[in-house]
Amino acid sequence: MARRGGGEGLDEPWALEIASVIARHRVGEKDVRAGQDIIAPGDPCDTIYHLVRGWVFLYGLLQDGRRQILHFALSGAVLGADLADSGTSTYGVQALTESRLWALPHKSLRPLSRDHPEIGLELARLAARDRTLTYDRLTSIAQGSARKRVAQLLLELFVRARAQWPEQRRQKMHLPLTQEHIGDATGLTSVHVNRVLSALRDDGVLHFHYRRLTILDPDRLVKTADIEPRLARSWLGRR
Repeated sequence: MARRGGGEGLDEPWALEIASVIARHRVGEKDVRAGQDIIAPGDPCDTIYHLVRGWVFLYGLLQDGRRQILHFALSGAVLGADLADSGTSTYGVQALTESRLWALPHKSLRPLSRDHPEIGLELARLAARDRTLTYDRLTSIAQGSARKRVAQLLLELFVRARAQWPEQRRQKMHLPLTQEHIGDATGLTSVHVNRVLSALRDDGVLHFHYRRLTILDPDRLVKTADIEPRLARSWLGRR
């Protein structure tokens, strides 16, 4: 069972029930390496995955071959539920770290939703929440400065990850991203990301180096990210 924590809502009764139901009906367990695709764009959509351990990201491929990271999913996430009627996947899912997943056939979703209607509703809510996070990130790319985009992404991941460890109070964490991941999630080149990170460090806002994030001034980071309370609530999975 995935460790309980607030980042992906695992301490809430409905989330524990989802994990319990998937555990009872899973047909397999899958361990993947960092950098390995779990779902590739165009793959058949026949499986739902429960992310028991690790971090993954959802991505799309542009016509010129560039990658756009759409969303980062943490332990406890349910992947692929929104693809049940799609035929083939319109996006890819790749492991950011070594990860473990439980597999549930899509064909099991209808009888599960009939026998446990609250499960079907919560899976739909989770899918909607993840889409909201994706839309917010794309809006940030379209309208935000490079500094705001990077600050908002790092603040979001810090808040979501730290919520899984509520007893931790230190303003630092291991964040398993490279500057390339940050660039693909914010629509910036790695060179531009490096410049922004250097400026945020020199301004005493945050320090990100070798996948280690330290928040130097939380208040200034929040101001730089320029987030709305609604957006922060969505990071924590609040209803």
